[in-house]
Amino acid sequence: MNKTIFITALLLAVYAASSQALHCYVCSTDTHSGCSNPEQNGISSTLCPDTATYCSTYTVNLYDDFPNVVRQCKSGDYSYGCTFSYATSTCACDYDECNYVDNSAITASAATAKAPILLTFFTAACAIVLSFF
Repeated sequence: MNKTIFITALLLAVYAASSQALHCYVCSTDTHSGCSNPEQNGISSTLCPDTATYCSTYTVNLYDDFPNVVRQCKSGDYSYGCTFSYATSTCACDYDECNYVDNSAITASAATAKAPILLTFFTAACAIVLSFF
């Protein structure tokens, strides 16, 4: 009986840790000039639909004084990081508020951003295990 309770509690902890909704910046410089730097310009992140799997930043005219930037929640398969083509970049990331200012920061900060999530999960799992002893 105790083994069944333990396994059920562990599965619930795993589900709770993995089912948290994603928060992304959702804006476009076509409608809001502050979208080029949402954190600095006071744009709040948006709670994405449960189906969203990553945050996206699409930038056109990278080398222009006023590039067109679109930030959004996206669903489906994606390649983590950024791809660049002439004056366009497309970036994808999968942790809260990762589609902010500098696209190169998406790749650089991925490991440090996920560390608190993993620590929370393992702390909860350890607490559940220890509660049975």
